[in-house]
Amino acid sequence: MQSQLSTTSHPTLADVAAIAGVSVKTASRALNELDNVSQITLEKVKKAADLVGYRSNRIARELRVGALSNLVGMVISDLSNPFYAGMASGVEEELTKAGLDLIIATARDDGDREKDLIESLLERRVRGLIIIPSGNDYSYLHLERKRGFSFVFADRPPAYLDADMVLADNQGGIDECVAYLVARGCSRLALIADKTEIWTATERIQGFKKAVTAHGLQAANSKVISGIHTSEQAENVAQDLINHNQPYDGVIATNDLIAIGVGHALATGSSDIHMVSFDEFPASRTMKIPTLNHDPKRIGKAAALALLDRIEHPTDENFVTHTIELNLNNQNNEVLR
Repeated sequence: MQSQLSTTSHPTLADVAAIAGVSVKTASRALNELDNVSQITLEKVKKAADLVGYRSNRIARELRVGALSNLVGMVISDLSNPFYAGMASGVEEELTKAGLDLIIATARDDGDREKDLIESLLERRVRGLIIIPSGNDYSYLHLERKRGFSFVFADRPPAYLDADMVLADNQGGIDECVAYLVARGCSRLALIADKTEIWTATERIQGFKKAVTAHGLQAANSKVISGIHTSEQAENVAQDLINHNQPYDGVIATNDLIAIGVGHALATGSSDIHMVSFDEFPASRTMKIPTLNHDPKRIGKAAALALLDRIEHPTDENFVTHTIELNLNNQNNEVLR
């Protein structure tokens, strides 16, 4: 049988069949290792596939038979943020063990964009989704759940949808931070937080107000600064705190980006201010910033395991909230208690 490779950029199944001297149908059956293909034919087809560098389109094959793909989608806020990158690393580690692949999409804290991304991933028949919510209404996912899709929400709860969740104990973590500063003699505390539209920021602000009272501090001597979204903004705010006529002696950074900015300000100025970060992040040890053990990789692994459980029973309504308890690390990133 004479053959000529197709001129397309990628070798096709027809190319493999032509080189092996079999029909396209037989080549397909051999590559999918189905029954009724002799060992001689199987080896001949595989050698032809190796020769031309043919790769089967597993996703297309799965979609043709109506199955879900081997992909899991993860929709995050910002991939450039080390926290979400760390979370994705934890997710991928657990999914790899289960033979699944991860695809990541970035919503940029835009609810409309997030919905478009979720719908696009569902069209690709992903096996499940891990979502760090940016939107205000997830009721549209009720129908998708009935169709067999699985969802887990991490870091923040979804609005108008009961679902499995993996959340940090935000208020308990802030109480740990306040206790740490009080133990070092601090009495005038400032909490620097992200935008209050973000659920975690609001939770941590509420936790701070409760902790100030619980630890016997004067509310009038405590300050909440919100709306700080970048390290640069946090550094500027920290400089203002250092230069205040009645300086604050303790600062809580409610996320990693804020901690980096505050850390830079304290390192470059002359200040006796103590600080602690809610988030654990790679540079914390180098910058000598104490942190909670709010490790994003740990949250990602927990979210992946929750999703794997949900995939087994996608339509069950026994939703579980996994709460990650937090404690303070020492400077070697070891939990103190």
